[in-house]
Amino acid sequence: MVSSYFKSLLLDLGINKERIEILEGKGGIVEDEFEGIRYLRFKDSVANLRRGTVLFDFHNIILGFPHIKRVVQLENGVKRVFKRKPFYVEEKVDGYNVRVAQIEGRVFAFTRGGFICPFTTERIEDFVNMEFFKDYPNLVLCGEMAGPESPYLVEGPPYVKEDIKFFLFDIQEKRTGKSLPVKERVKIAEEYGIPSVEIFGIYDISKINDLRELIENLREQRREGIVMKSFDMKRIIKYVTPYANINDIRIGARVFFELPHGYFMQRIKRLGFYLSEKKIRDAEFEKYATALGKALLEPFVESIWDVSGGEEIAEVFTVRVKHIETAYKMVSHFERLGLKIHIEEIEEMPNDYWRISFKRVYPEATREILELWNGHAFVD
Repeated sequence: MVSSYFKSLLLDLGINKERIEILEGKGGIVEDEFEGIRYLRFKDSVANLRRGTVLFDFHNIILGFPHIKRVVQLENGVKRVFKRKPFYVEEKVDGYNVRVAQIEGRVFAFTRGGFICPFTTERIEDFVNMEFFKDYPNLVLCGEMAGPESPYLVEGPPYVKEDIKFFLFDIQEKRTGKSLPVKERVKIAEEYGIPSVEIFGIYDISKINDLRELIENLREQRREGIVMKSFDMKRIIKYVTPYANINDIRIGARVFFELPHGYFMQRIKRLGFYLSEKKIRDAEFEKYATALGKALLEPFVESIWDVSGGEEIAEVFTVRVKHIETAYKMVSHFERLGLKIHIEEIEEMPNDYWRISFKRVYPEATREILELWNGHAFVD
């Protein structure tokens, strides 16, 4: 149930009573609580409040982060979006999206779905100068948390060898969600020492070959891709490397039955357009075809072997926390999301941190594989 307080706020924001009742009835808005602070989380978009929006009061509204459009044909995508105008090119970091904001004197980190993440909220002070929020209480830091010790992803960028790091890629206003221009964001990040994504430079369509060369360099370095942004942040597109497409398939194939088939088809589609645009043929094409087939089949077949041998499909994640209680809060957080999680190991580290390993089990994927292995007949 959504309290009268938040319903009144929604009315003040121009959302009519009937729409509020519909949203509440289908679970499109959910009232939540974190350490005594209550907030409204949007599972559906309504008016200018995007999915993932978090509402505390009339002034503290953290808009959901917009989905960035993707291009799969690099040259034509750049021509269509930017015409002949220049744009910034930044790294697309392989991590999980967070928004960081100050609410009632405390700084919280929000996931894309609008949850306050206990782990990220604890660790963000390791990366962000908290003086920023004293000077800019009405701004939101948007960034990527990435590294091998992540509670959400089994891998990270190759240059983060341990733990996890924060990479700023946007600064937005509360309530409006309006982004600061790139130049202003960079200036603020430098002033407060906030780590940011790498900016590769300013490009335009006349430098398309340089942009292609950058993509190839990132592919060789096993990095995810690029984000292209107009100076005013009004036009933004992303493009990922062929390495990222194949690697995503490799990771996803381990939990094949947990993912929609579109997850795999989208990445195959991107790879197909890359191979076409680059006119890749013969031996080099065979190399990509082999890599794709192996990425899709090898982890999937291994998971079938595991289940047929009596094991469950599972992934193990490792994180570092300052307080053991944070690990248990993360378990509760995941359980609220309907995930099956249990802590495997707790290790005290010499620098006042704790290393926590926990296992995420995939019971539905395990059940489906087991049924098929045991001869279950089905209609496809």
